[in-house]
Amino acid sequence: MRNQKGITLIALVITIIVLLILAGVSIAMLTGDNGILTQTNKAKVAQIEGQVKEEVNLAVQAAKMYAEEKSVSTPEGYSAAEHLTTDIITEMKKDLPAIDTNKGYNVTASNGTDDTAGTITVTYTTDNYTSARNDSSAKITFTITVDVNTFEITTISGSQTIDIAPAGT
Repeated sequence: MRNQKGITLIALVITIIVLLILAGVSIAMLTGDNGILTQTNKAKVAQIEGQVKEEVNLAVQAAKMYAEEKSVSTPEGYSAAEHLTTDIITEMKKDLPAIDTNKGYNVTASNGTDDTAGTITVTYTTDNYTSARNDSSAKITFTITVDVNTFEITTISGSQTIDIAPAGT
């Protein structure tokens, strides 16, 4: 029987053990807190949040330029805070893509107690963002205070990763 060729049972068991170890390491690399899938999802969330932050900043700048242009060209003066619910909201909506109350951006404004102050609220939510956050109600909310013709993003909520606050934006 010594002339027979083949593998021994011990060699087969060792091969299976090595394959199980490799499979375990591969699965651990894919999943877990530092796994490839988790890191990919975190990168997706950060990319969406960064894009939203930039788009809102651009819309705020466009509204600010519009208010400054109006204040120069209107002889009796122009206050963005007085025109939040009309001109300024319309101007911001032009610069935010995919404005829709269900997906994308929703922009609302409210005047303050006097005509020199007001608040613009920009809320962003999409299926793409909620699935990346793994939260059915995930959204990003920007609160922008307007004082005459000065716009400032004062708060961002609903996000764990956005870092903001360029003052005077």
